[in-house]
Amino acid sequence: MTPDEPERLLRRARHSDWSKDELLELITKSAGATLAAVDRGLQMVYVNEEYARWFGSTPELLVGKTLVDLYGEHDCARFMPFVERVLSGERVQYQRLLRTPYGFDEWRTICLTPWPARNGVIDGFITTALDVHELQVTMNALRAANQRLSSHMENSPLAVLEMDQDLRLLHCSQRAVQLMGWLPVAHLEGRSLTQLLGHTSDEGLHEALQRLQEGQEAQNRAETSFTRQDGSEVHCEWFNSALTDAEGRVTSIMALVQDVSAKIQIARQQQYLANHDSLTGLYNRAAFHSRLEQSLARVRHHAAGSVALLFIDLDGFKRVNDTEGHRAGDEVLRIVARRLAATVRGEDTMARLGGDEFLVMLDREVTRDVTDGIGQRIIDALQEPMWVEGRELRIGASIGVAVHPPLEGETDALMNRADQAMYAAKRAGKGRLHYAQRELQQT
Repeated sequence: MTPDEPERLLRRARHSDWSKDELLELITKSAGATLAAVDRGLQMVYVNEEYARWFGSTPELLVGKTLVDLYGEHDCARFMPFVERVLSGERVQYQRLLRTPYGFDEWRTICLTPWPARNGVIDGFITTALDVHELQVTMNALRAANQRLSSHMENSPLAVLEMDQDLRLLHCSQRAVQLMGWLPVAHLEGRSLTQLLGHTSDEGLHEALQRLQEGQEAQNRAETSFTRQDGSEVHCEWFNSALTDAEGRVTSIMALVQDVSAKIQIARQQQYLANHDSLTGLYNRAAFHSRLEQSLARVRHHAAGSVALLFIDLDGFKRVNDTEGHRAGDEVLRIVARRLAATVRGEDTMARLGGDEFLVMLDREVTRDVTDGIGQRIIDALQEPMWVEGRELRIGASIGVAVHPPLEGETDALMNRADQAMYAAKRAGKGRLHYAQRELQQT
């Protein structure tokens, strides 16, 4: 058939009557597909010229040959499961890589259609094949690229979330499911990220995602802190980016999420160690000094309220430390810290200055009755026996109290006045409370 013959035949078909045989000839010659009819014995009963060309032959020479004659037993074994299905009455379609007459391989879509049954028996089938090589190669490349991308997403130590412009989940990695404490992936697609996260302690994420949705930014970052269903707290750092179309509309948003809980925990521990005494867990000198400054500044600013400072020095601790050893001495200090916590109010501030010196600051509802009551409870609590390594030990405490107002409201000055009052309590006989003020009162 010459190149212009199909067009000539079509023009003829439009302007004259055609027989069924002529139409069949037109279709089989100009369709651009291989076509053959195979009977139930797997013998070729019809082939078109395109089919014969693949075997370097003519239709007349191929008719009567079997599939085994044309393809060989090994190749036939590969597609016989499809043949068995079509002979059972099922229409079958599959892709197959075939060697072309020009010596290279091409992907073809094979379609097997059963003949109409006579008396319930399928007489054979029609096989056609279309060239889909470029499409299949492109699809294979796309599939491979998607598999690589999916593998990277699943193997990434970061959680990966892909959302549409309305923040509905399109995909999330298994790491994201684990990090967020969500249900299995199958139940997540199409769910709103906002609903899945629920309330977070930092609204910065919602604001950051909103800026991406509105096209204000192409990428940004945010930090969140939230509680999973199992009650564990999770701190995350989010790296977000938006994908836009040719018109600049946001089509999807991707988030890479890093679990920074360990880093936050380390930072908290460092902050705790920087502000607390390592032996007793009470505030250290620097942290207490800072909190005292804040309380004094608040009283000065509002010209109302009071701050009372209780300077506590243990009586008899040096004897315990010398006779029982430093390990026993350390345990005594820890017991002192626990007893202080049990005697003061929840809002009061405690610290260990070092050695056997402790401080308590009262800056809420400070009255003489309050300071007298707390001071005496401390003295009584610390006079109680302490059991350390099976031995009963006894100490006591002398307390100096400085209150602003009427005393000066500078931090160092108030601490010095409380220190001096403590020494006055020791000189007066220990185990007592002494106030730093002009009219000294002793209990």
